[in-house]
Amino acid sequence: MVTVSVYGDIVEVDLNRFITIEDVIDSVKEYADESNTLPSSHLLVINATNCRTNIGLKDLARLDQVNELLSEKFELLKVAVLINDPMYTAICMIYQKLIKSNHYHFQVFSTRGAAHRWLKR
Repeated sequence: MVTVSVYGDIVEVDLNRFITIEDVIDSVKEYADESNTLPSSHLLVINATNCRTNIGLKDLARLDQVNELLSEKFELLKVAVLINDPMYTAICMIYQKLIKSNHYHFQVFSTRGAAHRWLKR
């Protein structure tokens, strides 16, 4: 299940299901395709504390390919991901290092408050 909420200028997405690399890539492409009808600046919190995945280091190259799409589509995209699993935190931190754009920023957090503070900077 996916729940979307809006708090001011921050969109929060709660993931409560198993997701695959294909789910992530499809969602990113869909989000980018809809960007023509959305503002050019986006602040997102993705709460992945209640989801599970089989995404691993082997999938990072595929995710790096969608980074280019995100960088091209948005004037500013800041994504804060909430994770409570050390292995997935490490994978996300490696993914963060792959991003080479001044338009797309990605950070891992363990609390919603810290994520919101970072997004508003």
